[in-house]
Amino acid sequence: MKAQERHELQQNDLIGSLAGLYVFIRRYGIYILLALAVAALAFELIKFRQASRVRRRQEAWIALRTAQTPREIQKNVIAAYDIAPVRAQAYLKIGEIYLSLLARGNPPKGVGGVKAGREQAIRAAEKAFTKVLAKYPSETLIAARAQLGLAMTYEDAGQWIKAAAIYRRFLSPHATPMEKSFAPLAAYRLKHLKQWQEPLLVGPPVAIATRPAKPVKAGANPKAAARKNVPTTQPSGN
Repeated sequence: MKAQERHELQQNDLIGSLAGLYVFIRRYGIYILLALAVAALAFELIKFRQASRVRRRQEAWIALRTAQTPREIQKNVIAAYDIAPVRAQAYLKIGEIYLSLLARGNPPKGVGGVKAGREQAIRAAEKAFTKVLAKYPSETLIAARAQLGLAMTYEDAGQWIKAAAIYRRFLSPHATPMEKSFAPLAAYRLKHLKQWQEPLLVGPPVAIATRPAKPVKAGANPKAAARKNVPTTQPSGN
C-alpha cells in the first residue's frame, strides 16, 4: 500500500513538473526563441567579422608586397590599412629602400624608380626606421631590423658613435631575445667600424717621369748638378 502511494506521489510530482514547464513555455517561450535567434545572429556576425579581418589583413600584406616605392607604400599601405604589423613592416621597407640607395652610391637613375640625393636618402631612412621604433616596439622582429637599419644609416652619415651605441645594445646582457639573435651581425659591424670610418686611398698608379742623371764634370758644383737632375714632371695630385 505504501509503495503504491509513493508511486502515485511520484506521478503527481512528474505531472506537476510537466504542467509547470508547459506554463513556463507558453509564458516565456517567445522570449527563449528570440534569445536563441539573437545568440545565433551574434555568432554569425562574429564569424563574419573575423573572416573580414583576416581577408583585410591578407589584402594589406599583398598591397605591401606589390608596392615598390616609398610613395606607393605610403599611399597604398600606410594610409589605407590601420594594421600595426603591416604598418611597421611598411616603414621598415621604406627605410631599407633608401638604405639600398646609399649602399649603391645614389646612382643618378636611382634604384627601382626611386631617386634621392645622399642627404635626402639619409634623412628619409632615419625617419622611417625611427617611426618603427617609436610606434611599433612590440613588433620585436621588425623593431630589431629597424635598429640595425638605423645603425647602418648612421654609418653612411658618418655618425660612428651613434652606430656603435646601437650595435652595443645588441651585445648587452639586457638585450631582448630577438636582439640577441642579431648579435653576431652587430658584433661584426662593431668590430669593423673603425676600419670603415678611415678613408680609403684608391686610384690607378701614377707614373713619375725622370731624366737620367748627367755625369758631373770635374770641378763642377755638385749641388748645382743635383738641381739640374730634378724630375721635370711632377705627379698629379689633388
